[in-house]
Amino acid sequence: MRVKPGDFVIYLRSFQDGFAASELEGITSLAYTVIHFVDDNQDFYFWKYIFTSLKFVNSLVKVAYEIRNDRSISYSDFKNLKW
Repeated sequence: MRVKPGDFVIYLRSFQDGFAASELEGITSLAYTVIHFVDDNQDFYFWKYIFTSLKFVNSLVKVAYEIRNDRSISYSDFKNLKW
């Protein structure tokens, strides 16, 4: 999967250190999810701060049960996280 600067690479089976902010172009395994903002006006550093914040990471603990049962978090699950 292609990754571009400004994308976020996510390994949804790991809720700790599972988010990486890309500042380089490259490729990654299909085991990872790549988030690319359609709206280029998004602030990359704001979202980098949010996705790596302790509060956000702790919100993923709520879905850890699904991860441990060999299920990835779907986009729907991800966008409806309460944190």
